[in-house]
Amino acid sequence: MAYSPVEQGRLSTHPALDKIAAEVGATPVQVALSWTLRRDGLIAIPKASSVAHVRENRAAADIVLSDAQLATLDAAFPRPSNRRPLEML
Repeated sequence: MAYSPVEQGRLSTHPALDKIAAEVGATPVQVALSWTLRRDGLIAIPKASSVAHVRENRAAADIVLSDAQLATLDAAFPRPSNRRPLEML
């Protein structure tokens, strides 16, 4: 489960997200959401504080990431090696 999949905005400045966002013409947050939405067995629960924010989040579903971009994101954000409880935000 990707609860707060962009770490309350903290991931929006990650170099891998910045690079791919520039390549696909999206925001780093949209790239992060797009990546999580394409992972089998993973549910993303992003926050939205306005209608515009909901639309921005929704647009992430339309982003097409290449295999190379997905591999870059997988390497930058590896799956945890063991179960972890949800962080309290």
